[in-house]
Amino acid sequence: MMDDTADLSIWNKLHWFNFPDLSERPASQDEHLKERILPSIGFNDHNPTYVYMYNSRLTELDDITHSPETVEQLNKVGITFYLNEPLCIYNKDNIDHTLMFYSEFTGKEKPEHLRTNELDSIRDYAIKNNLTNIKVKTCDYDSDKFLPYYQEWMTVSCEDTFIKNAIFVNICDDSYSNFSKKFITLNWRWSPHRNLISAFLANSSSHTSFFYKTDLLKLQNLPWFDIRNCPTKYSHRLFEGIETLDSKGPFCIDIPFNELLDIEGQPYPVNTTVDDYFDPSTDDMPIENFYKDIFCDVVTESRFAQPTANYSEKTHQPMWYRKPFIVMAPPKTLQYLHENGYKTFSDYWDESYDSCTNHEKRLYKIFEVIKYIESKSIAELKDIYEDMKPILLHNRKQVESNIYQWR
Repeated sequence: MMDDTADLSIWNKLHWFNFPDLSERPASQDEHLKERILPSIGFNDHNPTYVYMYNSRLTELDDITHSPETVEQLNKVGITFYLNEPLCIYNKDNIDHTLMFYSEFTGKEKPEHLRTNELDSIRDYAIKNNLTNIKVKTCDYDSDKFLPYYQEWMTVSCEDTFIKNAIFVNICDDSYSNFSKKFITLNWRWSPHRNLISAFLANSSSHTSFFYKTDLLKLQNLPWFDIRNCPTKYSHRLFEGIETLDSKGPFCIDIPFNELLDIEGQPYPVNTTVDDYFDPSTDDMPIENFYKDIFCDVVTESRFAQPTANYSEKTHQPMWYRKPFIVMAPPKTLQYLHENGYKTFSDYWDESYDSCTNHEKRLYKIFEVIKYIESKSIAELKDIYEDMKPILLHNRKQVESNIYQWR
């Protein structure tokens, strides 16, 4: 049995509740857990529960060994894991991740070949303790479909505790139809799809955030993309955009950066204003005025070239500010949104990108949507905005109803 007495950070630790042979850990009494996450899942009926808000392996499980009496009880009532972050999926034939702590894919992977660091650790915990009644709630849509390997040890499904607990500042005015720019795209941690879309929009009518010096080697030999083989109709614009990002950057919206950051040295933005612990999903950032000034948000979700869809507060944000959006995310993300009651914009532009499992082709489909919107004047876009207002108001109300009312 693991004994935890230190008051540890809540973010990169495993938290447990209602286990008869595990000591209550001080960090797990944090307000974020006790007043928001646990109530939003109905306290899991006060059954044994783990909450993990970080990426990769749940290493603390390696040190947990339950007594035979506890195992018997746990197998009777069951254990539930709630995983707040997208899974770190990899191919079983290549355990090394292709991108920092997670992998990107070609789009042709077979589900039976897919593994994840998180579920590996839960499997090992189940085997070591002879546990037979484990449920895992992930924020990955269709995780059961794409991860059949783990069925022997656990039941995997999608229930996103992170998105239930997003926080937004209330807005009251109705001055969102008087805009002068066509797009906004907000980027934080570096990733290839964020670098590419920032380059594509660098010379467009947009508010763009991007803080990095582009390393072309990082955009070559990706599992799903190689800028050297990009069709000419896109590559010319991408290279012009990269030149703009490098010569005029950093592109700042809400937080100032004085110089471009090195991708290799710091994939997360850090400067005198922002430290390693800054989180744009929870820390207050004054962006409302930028949303007032744009027509459409090109949302760059955390993941793009992976099989399981996922969305976060990044996609809730344009809904909250009553704006249309294009989502750069894994395939079926719009389908996932529809199933959660949201409406999107297929009446106004082509949303077939959502069903495209070839990640490179999906990128190009998104480029074409951007080009279509660019072909419209601001006056035309204002007319379109007025016409789509019922969708925008519906989405705002849906966000309000889907977020856990913890206050």
